[in-house]
Formats: sequence, structure tokens, C-alpha cells
Amino acid sequence: MKPTMSAPPLPRRRGRPARSQQQVDATKNRIVDTAYRIFLREGFEAVSMRRLAAEVGCTVMTVYSHYPRKIDVLQALWSRVFDTLFEHLEQTAQTHSEPLQRLKSAARGYVRFWLDHREHYFLVFMSSNVEQSDVSVFVQHDALLNRFALFEHGIVSATQRPLSEGETKLRSESLLCALNGIAHNLITISGYPWSSPDALVDAAVAAATDTNG
Repeated sequence: MKPTMSAPPLPRRRGRPARSQQQVDATKNRIVDTAYRIFLREGFEAVSMRRLAAEVGCTVMTVYSHYPRKIDVLQALWSRVFDTLFEHLEQTAQTHSEPLQRLKSAARGYVRFWLDHREHYFLVFMSSNVEQSDVSVFVQHDALLNRFALFEHGIVSATQRPLSEGETKLRSESLLCALNGIAHNLITISGYPWSSPDALVDAAVAAATDTNG
């Protein structure tokens, strides 16, 4: 009777074990947190993949595996800023039951956010060496567009007459242009004696809703 042969041992897997999603998310958050700290101290120009890796305590390849380009890091920072902004606006708007007041509250909060967090304004709107195509990809993302729809829905609810789809689009875009312009002028031309932010915002809302402010 032939002796039975035992099966050969399975080869050991080489390399590190797969990381959990929680570990992956934690690393991505550390990279973004580090990029934000560098931005606050030195501007986004000072952010590099090598520096991020050194300050996070990981390899450069790890940074690239999560964010293949520097613009991807910047877009992650933008997302974080807009998440914070719209969470605040949605909470504030819910404190008002009347549609016009709800829209005013959101519009005032939008401008006030940039005035109170000017470093966020410069990060989002004035980062240097950013291609227009990179900005377009970000601002046309469905998730962000859905957040900005807060103003479109507010205009429809606060306007006393029905609006066509074209009118709604034009009014919401005009309001956003006005709000961004108000924030930009108050931040970058602070020496001029502007009217109060709330008065400027209320005038823009009145124009968008056919109301008297």
C-alpha cells in the first residue's frame, strides 16, 4: 500500500494585508487635513505630494493612490468647504416657515459664510495655478449642483406667480452671481463704504422674487 502524500503548504501571501475602508478613509482625511493646514500657513502653492506624504507619515505612492493629481486634493478641500456651508444654510433655512424669509436667510447665510471664513473664500475662488477645466468639472458635479438648487427652489416658492423653467434658471443664476459678487467686493474692496451685507443681499433677493425686500 502506497503511503499517502500530504498536500504542500500554501504559499504565504506577500505584502501588507488589505486595509479596511475605515482605514482608507482615515488616511484620505489626514491628507486633506494636512493640505488645509499647509494652505492656511503658506497658500496652496506650497502643497506638494511629497510634502503631504512627509507630513502625513506615508509614502508618496499612498498619496497618489488616493489623489492622483494635486487638483484632486484641492477639489477634496472644496467639497469639504461646500459641505460645511450648505449644512449650515439648510439648518438656518429650516428655522423659517415663510418662503421669502427662508430664502433671505439662506442668501444672507451664504454671503456671511464667506465673510466670516475668508480663508475658505480664497481657497475656493482664488487659488492660483488652477485650470478652468478643473473648476468646471467640480462645479458641474451633480452633488454640488443639487446643493445649490436650494436657491432655485427658494425663488420658486417665494415668487407670487408661476415661473417658467427658463425664468427660474435665469433668476437663480442671477441671484448666485449677485451673492458671489457681494462677497467678492466686500472681501477684496473692503476700503469702500458698502451698504450692509444684509441690505445688499435683500436687494438681490427682491430682484429675484419680484418682492419689495
